[in-house]
Amino acid sequence: MAISLTACSFSESKKDNQIDPEIRNQIHVLNSRIVSGLVEDRADKVLAVCSDRLRDKRRDIKKLTDVLKGNLKIQNFRIINEYYQKNAAKKHVGEVSTDGNPNRDYRIKYEALNKEMYVVVADFEDSLYHKSFTFIYGKYGNDWKLNNLQAGILKILNKDAFDWYQVAKSDYKKGDLIDALCHIGLSTQLLNPANQLWKYKNEDEIQNFEQKITKQIYGKYKFPMTVNNVETKPVIFRVYSQVMNTGCFPLIQYTTSVDLKDIPALSVECRELHKNIGSLFKGIDTNNSTILYRPYKTIPTGTETTKPYGFMMKTQQETGSAKN
Repeated sequence: MAISLTACSFSESKKDNQIDPEIRNQIHVLNSRIVSGLVEDRADKVLAVCSDRLRDKRRDIKKLTDVLKGNLKIQNFRIINEYYQKNAAKKHVGEVSTDGNPNRDYRIKYEALNKEMYVVVADFEDSLYHKSFTFIYGKYGNDWKLNNLQAGILKILNKDAFDWYQVAKSDYKKGDLIDALCHIGLSTQLLNPANQLWKYKNEDEIQNFEQKITKQIYGKYKFPMTVNNVETKPVIFRVYSQVMNTGCFPLIQYTTSVDLKDIPALSVECRELHKNIGSLFKGIDTNNSTILYRPYKTIPTGTETTKPYGFMMKTQQETGSAKN
């Protein structure tokens, strides 16, 4: 009788404080170099930590540092979770996840190029956004190298995808559909802080809710919508949330027959539109301290070079200011 023995590799997965302190310290040194490169707009510092494969994508690294230039501070860098895995990948696909808060639990699937892998989930905090970074390292001999770097937005105004989902559900229960659409839009923007690698466990639930609201809105409102109660008959074609230093406010985009260079006439039209906005969209004038308006001659295509004027109107008074 023949007996064959198959050797199997020991699989190991550790998270946060479970990880060997020596390994964590090695990774944290590399984290510091990457963060320094991102903050200082020094792509060369990031590339020095990269594997050969990632270094071949230096243009992508440079684009990332260009986008983030001037917006990050080293003291605002924070590690959220970190994971060490050894021989844990299946068919070269590794997976890490949280399991403590069903509303915010996530999983990250990544390409595991090495037997030993290390994943760092981190962010930079500021007043408007928490910018998320996912560093995926692999061990080459005795050295750790960066195999993948992903960036996205984790929070807007200190609210993550689940927080904005809760706000949208509250709006919906009150029948305030436009506010619900604005806020669920913020939620879905935050679903993939590491692009397609990251998936929240309740992502499908949030997306289904967005589809539900969208269907109801387009069943109730016909966009583009002509506002007949205003003499110039502006046509609203889009409403969405605009994030500003002072908060998050609905932005009404509309086309107008008024000359865009005639700011006083545009202001008169906007005031009249503002007077009627609460009757058009239930709750928009009572849920928000400010509503933003932006007139266009035609629906924009994204190729325009001239920046349009915008009006900021308080909901408790009939005064506003034009901004460009």
